Amino acid sequence: MGLYLSELARQTGARLEGDDCLIEGIAEISAAQSGDIAFISNPKYLEHLAGTSASALIIKPEFLDDCPVPALITANPRLAYAKVANLLYPARKRESGISSNAIISATAKVGNSSSVAAGVVIYDNVVIGSNAQIGANCVIEEDVIIGENTRISPNVTVGYGSRIGDGCIIHSGVVLGADGFGFVKEGDSYLKIPQIGNVHIGNDVEIGANTTIDRGALENTVIGHGVKLDNQIQIAHGVTIGDNTVISAACAIAGSTHIGRGCLIGGLVGIVEHLEITDNVMITGRTMVTHSITEPGSYSSSTPMDTTANWRKNSARFRRLDELAKRVTKLEKTNKSAD
Repeated sequence: MGLYLSELARQTGARLEGDDCLIEGIAEISAAQSGDIAFISNPKYLEHLAGTSASALIIKPEFLDDCPVPALITANPRLAYAKVANLLYPARKRESGISSNAIISATAKVGNSSSVAAGVVIYDNVVIGSNAQIGANCVIEEDVIIGENTRISPNVTVGYGSRIGDGCIIHSGVVLGADGFGFVKEGDSYLKIPQIGNVHIGNDVEIGANTTIDRGALENTVIGHGVKLDNQIQIAHGVTIGDNTVISAACAIAGSTHIGRGCLIGGLVGIVEHLEITDNVMITGRTMVTHSITEPGSYSSSTPMDTTANWRKNSARFRRLDELAKRVTKLEKTNKSAD
């Protein structure tokens, strides 16, 4: 149905400049049509201002003089855009009730106004808070607790004893509480080590599709409040992740590593086991973290893309780096002796 620009201004805290109008959708500035709102936070998109067909824009104060349509003025257009998007496109809520095709233990408790879809299996002593949504074909094993207003998409598995806080979003294919990867060699074979910890998820956590969070070997695997995890992340047994840390797709975090609060971790990052990463650390994409990080800041590794010919030459030189370093050290000692 849309919302008027004045209402969007009120709910986002932005300042309305120009005439009020009805906003029915959001689009990129180059593709926006009448009834749409677009946003600009990067000056490189200013070239689209004059020709936009959008009914309104979300812009910084310094762009106002060049804006041909009504605008919401804010120092952070991207944040205002996110708020507007949530207002215009609220999350879909399933009707409350339990499907006749769900299988629920007599000892489980499902809160008021919750929704349990077809094919769900809920084991003994599970507690699900009010207004929760459990999607089709989810499996929730014994002694799990799920908080209020948490949304779980179809085909999620929650292992026994796991804890999920309030207001979480868990996307399809997620597995919480699978056994951690723990074995000890016995002769030529491997003896499995029982994984007796659990998984504890805080409030307001979002977990992307096909991400796996293993249960702890001894201590729990703990995901703090406000953590956002992208798709296809592997979090091993006993890992702890501090509040409001964000991790991009395809990262792998080995066992018993502790990651602090407010960290930003790029895609394809690998972190080895038993490390300590302090608060407010940024790790750029494809970095391999092999030692603890004790100071906040930005950290990187890996080799940027190059032509194949240059990459091969540099790779060959890299393999000789230790030899070259020894030769330099030897030359420095010779020069000092000559002096």
